[in-house]
Amino acid sequence: MSSDMSKCLATLGATLQDSIGKRVLVKLRDGYEIRGILKSFDQHVNLLLEDAEEVIDNVILKRGTMVVRGENVLFVSPT
Repeated sequence: MSSDMSKCLATLGATLQDSIGKRVLVKLRDGYEIRGILKSFDQHVNLLLEDAEEVIDNVILKRGTMVVRGENVLFVSPT
């Protein structure tokens, strides 16, 4: 793995670590948006969210606890 890739992954991990216990917005490849409290993540950016809500056309659907597969994640942002 290149040193640039290693730096990128280290920065991503640090950023996600700072978001543990905080509400985040997750945008998925298929256009879905999910908000929830980030409880944990792994090296594949699989995310465990609590109090998750799916946002579709400004309609909020409560989903509870949810695992989001990392390969579907476009970005994670604090809300």
